[in-house]
Amino acid sequence: MKFSYLGSNAEEVSDVLTRCIGPVRVQKPLNTDLSYSYEFAAGGSVAFSRVTSQGSLSIGQQDEVPKLLILLPLYGSACVKIGRQGSLISIPGKAAILDGNKLSELQVVDARSHLSLVVDQGDVFRRLSDTLERPVYGSLDFTPKLDLSVGAGQIIFRLSQIMATFVGADKELLGMPYALSYLSGSIINLLVDTVPHRFSAALGQGEWLPSPRHVKRAVDFMHANLSAPISMTDIAQAAGIGVRSLQEGFKQFKGTSPISYLARLRMEAAHRDLVNADQRMSVAEIARKWGFRHMGRFSNDYRKSYGCPPSEARKGRPILLKPDD
Repeated sequence: MKFSYLGSNAEEVSDVLTRCIGPVRVQKPLNTDLSYSYEFAAGGSVAFSRVTSQGSLSIGQQDEVPKLLILLPLYGSACVKIGRQGSLISIPGKAAILDGNKLSELQVVDARSHLSLVVDQGDVFRRLSDTLERPVYGSLDFTPKLDLSVGAGQIIFRLSQIMATFVGADKELLGMPYALSYLSGSIINLLVDTVPHRFSAALGQGEWLPSPRHVKRAVDFMHANLSAPISMTDIAQAAGIGVRSLQEGFKQFKGTSPISYLARLRMEAAHRDLVNADQRMSVAEIARKWGFRHMGRFSNDYRKSYGCPPSEARKGRPILLKPDD
């Protein structure tokens, strides 16, 4: 997909941005001039845009979208308000990483130009799930600032410039799907590996290490029997090793004990049911389905993991996930 726009109407700009990145509203002060240039191209797992504006405007997000928006300033400054986290100043050399699940607003006063990357959070979760070998979902909580002058930030900036040029200009890369997929994946990998986020601790504890076969067999057995009353001995027998070796394997490659790992998988399954299952199914029924017999303990553990009691998730209220310990 490729799209371009040049105009001065705030409502038109709102429609363009909503079409490309999600529901937003663009406003400008009365009796002021606005010039807005927007080039957009989707390539692989990442979409790119090049934005140039003259005049004052604000772009406010109207609804949540499961995407990451990464602003890479070329010149000019802007104030970015991020949910309830406060604000930051977006200037050349400093990227702003915005989580589409937290409403944000971009305020520009004078001339401004930036590149932006739009990353589907589902691709990030798949990358993390493959690496950690367990289901991953919830809030990513990326640090909203990234230095573009050194290290991985500099690589992301230069790679983005190259891709935006070739995807947006003559579509050379659009005819190379495998190259696009590889380059887009490289940007996602750089973000996951170098920018602090909710799952950085798990990656740092060695959960990213390829698990030996006996640990993988144990994990597969857990997934196949999440709602069954299995014991440590059952898991060890399924993995073909002793209980002690199983415990050592999980400590080294998963950063936790087998029973704690199983409890986390069951809590994740219960959370999915609480959010998505038929509303006629009660919290207690869901908890029992996934092996939780003590409701007080389940409620307490759920609150520690998801920042609210399970009854709130059942009602469909927003859930703010806490970082992993």
